[in-house]
Amino acid sequence: MAVDAGDERRLNIHTFMTGLACTESGGRFDAVNAHSGAHGKYQIMPRNWVAWSGRYLGNRWALPTPRNQEFVGRSRISELYEKRGSWRRVAYWWLTGSGEGNQALWSDRASGYVDRVMSTATRAAHPSFKETVAQRCFPVTFSDPKVRTEPFPRVWVTGGRVNVRLGPGYENRSVDYVRAGMKLSVLAKGSDPRGEAWLKVGLADGRTGWIKRSFTRAD
Repeated sequence: MAVDAGDERRLNIHTFMTGLACTESGGRFDAVNAHSGAHGKYQIMPRNWVAWSGRYLGNRWALPTPRNQEFVGRSRISELYEKRGSWRRVAYWWLTGSGEGNQALWSDRASGYVDRVMSTATRAAHPSFKETVAQRCFPVTFSDPKVRTEPFPRVWVTGGRVNVRLGPGYENRSVDYVRAGMKLSVLAKGSDPRGEAWLKVGLADGRTGWIKRSFTRAD
């Protein structure tokens, strides 16, 4: 279905998100790109998820649940549209990360991608064609997630080199390590099978893990 300027003016964020979701993942919340690591309905890159969940949810370690994906995706797309002023330019940015406004300079691949997003979005907005769009591509209405407004409590690492583990206790596999002098956000508290205190902490790259509380001191 061809898209002209009049069609684009009839689109809104709901129909644009539909076109984007269909093009990116077929509307699947559990989609993962094995090559890039992009995940979810809108195929958000891992580094972007960390930045955007921190920006819009106040929690850079938020899980990409369906509700969080819809909220973060909508928030980012709304902000992009306010800045770019065109759904085509938002779609182009979503693929390339570029704000290039001259469509004559877009690659054939990028132009084809934008056309696919816009064509599906236009069908979603048209009563006669809406039924041709997969239902799972449409945004799902959830109650808004809780947006954290206060920073997480933080601790200093005091041990020389401390393993970060999948769960509280030495029985759990180490996923990384932290060194003395590092400051970490505390996401939760727990204990191991022996009753010793452990902390769930957030790492800079968006991963989480557990360290023994005795290797830390309060900020």
